[in-house]
Amino acid sequence: MGIEFTPVKTKRLYEEIVEQIKQLITGGELKPGDKLLSERELSERLQVSRVSVREAIRTLEMLGFIEIRPGDGTFVRDTNTDDIIRPLAMFLAVERSSLLDMFEVRRIFETSAASLAAERASQEEVAQIGDLLKKMRKVINLQDSEKGVAFDTSFHYAVAEATHNTLLIKLFRTVSEDFARSISTARRRLLLDSPANVQKIIDQHVRIYEAIKAGKAKAASEAMLEHLTFAEAELRKWIS
Repeated sequence: MGIEFTPVKTKRLYEEIVEQIKQLITGGELKPGDKLLSERELSERLQVSRVSVREAIRTLEMLGFIEIRPGDGTFVRDTNTDDIIRPLAMFLAVERSSLLDMFEVRRIFETSAASLAAERASQEEVAQIGDLLKKMRKVINLQDSEKGVAFDTSFHYAVAEATHNTLLIKLFRTVSEDFARSISTARRRLLLDSPANVQKIIDQHVRIYEAIKAGKAKAASEAMLEHLTFAEAELRKWIS
């Protein structure tokens, strides 16, 4: 027939672990609310490294199959929730879209989110965004890059939540979490290695916040685009 087939490649270990646990959940052997074995126990049972188990757990969490509760453990979620989001999450987890695509998607989501937030944010939501900005500035000035990244992420989540668009918030969270994992090291370096860049990033967040507070949708969108364009250019230097 002249049809050419591509040789099937062996799955990565973590993907096999993901498939096993997914089958246990969909088959009813693991039910919503059930607690998974610890990372160490899963590693021993499956005879794989803890690194592979950890990657599988992160993927399952992103796909919405499990929930990690700090201090309590990892639990099976109701798999009927977030059905609209899961196909996108699965694509991001398995295909590992290029960072270029992620940057583009992030610009589309966040510029629109800033615009909607300026139109819809309540006084409490504006105050929360402002509070996160203060916390981010404080920890960055103390050169605590890990907390700086955490508050930066929370700031952007708070802007998305102020849109009051449930689907947009879920999609934003899915894309942003995968994006954050992909560039985590570069992002921390960006917040430490250049005082000039740090000040620019803070100033950019201030402009986003002030535009949202003033209810200026166009200004908020433009301020967000300016920030993301700058951050993308700087992050590319570290990643390359």
